[in-house]
Amino acid sequence: MGAWRFWWDGTRRFWKNWGSYVALIFGTNLVISYLAIPFFNWALELLLKSQGVTYVSYTNLGHIIIRYPLAAVGMIIILLALIILVYWQFAFLLLGIMNIFRGRPQTVVAVLRETFSSLHDTSISTFLFFIGYFIVILPFGSFIFTTPLLNKAQIPAFIVSYLLDNPWMAVGLAVFYLGAGYIGIRLITLLPLMIIDQLPWKSAVARSWSQTRHKTLRYLWYMLVILIMVTLVVSLLYATIYAAQLALDKTAWAMAAATVNLFIMESVTEIIICYTTAIFMMLIIACYRQDFTILRQRPFHFNEAPRLRRFTRSSVIVGLVLASGLLVAFNLIYLNGLAITKPLIISHRGVDDGNGVQNTIPALVKTSQLHPDYVEMDVQVTKDHQFVVMHDPNLKTLAGIKKKPGKLTLKQLEKITVRENGYAAKIPSFDAYLKAAHQRHQKLLVEIKTSSVYTRADTQRFIDRYGKTLIAHHDQVHTLSYRVMSDLKHLDKQQFVSYILPYNLTFPHTDANGYTMEVTTLNDRFVDKAERYHKAVYAWDIDDTDQMDQMMFMGVTAVITDNLHEMQTEAKTNTENPSYAKLLLTFMNELSLTSND
Repeated sequence: MGAWRFWWDGTRRFWKNWGSYVALIFGTNLVISYLAIPFFNWALELLLKSQGVTYVSYTNLGHIIIRYPLAAVGMIIILLALIILVYWQFAFLLLGIMNIFRGRPQTVVAVLRETFSSLHDTSISTFLFFIGYFIVILPFGSFIFTTPLLNKAQIPAFIVSYLLDNPWMAVGLAVFYLGAGYIGIRLITLLPLMIIDQLPWKSAVARSWSQTRHKTLRYLWYMLVILIMVTLVVSLLYATIYAAQLALDKTAWAMAAATVNLFIMESVTEIIICYTTAIFMMLIIACYRQDFTILRQRPFHFNEAPRLRRFTRSSVIVGLVLASGLLVAFNLIYLNGLAITKPLIISHRGVDDGNGVQNTIPALVKTSQLHPDYVEMDVQVTKDHQFVVMHDPNLKTLAGIKKKPGKLTLKQLEKITVRENGYAAKIPSFDAYLKAAHQRHQKLLVEIKTSSVYTRADTQRFIDRYGKTLIAHHDQVHTLSYRVMSDLKHLDKQQFVSYILPYNLTFPHTDANGYTMEVTTLNDRFVDKAERYHKAVYAWDIDDTDQMDQMMFMGVTAVITDNLHEMQTEAKTNTENPSYAKLLLTFMNELSLTSND
């Protein structure tokens, strides 16, 4: 049976019993999103607060393990509980969809009982294997199994960009993803064999590997067809709504139509999420049964009476209407432009779309003519403990010199020419860069980078030399070093200092005035919490209009971008009397088939 026929049969099967599928998947996602995830967030914050841990990042994991062993153990327990919950969610959806296949002979309580039974019978070795399987398969599996839990585990974009910039690392990343994809397909029946047949993990791996032999490309094609069709359906639906709103914007019913269209978008997105999950689960079941005609088979026993079917569908409709209807008031606020905020727009490393060499004065002069709210730039300590403007830990990329800035004096560094984007310029001292910025009334966001030569005395030296002038010109500071941030706030309480976070695991409680957050894991919950604690949120790097729209929708304080002019234009378009169609388009960018926050 071909992939297209399988997709068609799966779609028919879904719509035949859409009430049951939506009730199962939507209900599970609601429980996970609004009960489980908030509970784990609360538990993690309570644990960290009780142990005196102010933040969690890859930069302080070793410190937490050594200084706060109870917090480290607690975090491991929470992580294991999350993995168990992922396993439970997959098991419950798998068994629930198979129950619908069979005509719902079991009640929801019976399916839950069977799910817990499968967990109870799982051995420690099986569970340990699942942890490894989960880690390896995550980058691939999250594309085909949409869940609020898996969506929390993402590789930050700046890490991917860093890997792609290095040819060997890019090859390694590609090999990893290809390997994870290949293993994912070869072990596509692994979890059903472990959950349904209760096979030990070694036997399940051997059976799955045998079942998928010489079928890798076939199964991959089935997945691609499903992804293509889902993408086409979503694109067509959103395009239709957008086109209709464009026409209705010219009428007296524009506002009412936009409210209805936004309501439809929210409801349709939830149904599509359920549809996508159901179709992929059907594919997994078909692979497990080694029978792709299973979707055409009638159930042996059909326990869903017409009255029960009507009740299920009515309940689902009421639930979706209530869930989406609760957002109508927000929709009205959003469509009036009150939920769209205009953030500060900050030029990353002092450039705009490659208009010069990063962190140099000629680029600063050009970029300042576009009037960014701030210019973000980087300073490091030299061999003679002066401050030089430089981002990279090595001069090789920009100057072709295999030397670290900390191994050279300031005078030596100022003689070096750096090249980028077809431009050339001298490396500037921080004094020279600061003077050039203040002459042009350009505010700076100064990132203090640490290295092997950086000491706490350098933080004191920085405040003594630049603290007053930074405050006088309304400049700001941010840093990836918790110690530097803490020392800066201790030495000068008036200084605005943002702490850079590359990953959003839990909300930090520090002395920082704000947080510079990498965009991959930034979400509206973090922004809302920051607002409650009166903390600023700076998002980096925001380099396309879709991301800009999302950040404006979340309400971040500022965005840091390499494409300054483009983001300025997008912000202006979104805030200065945008059409309802444009607002809907912005909301479409915020909605996602993988967003269940």
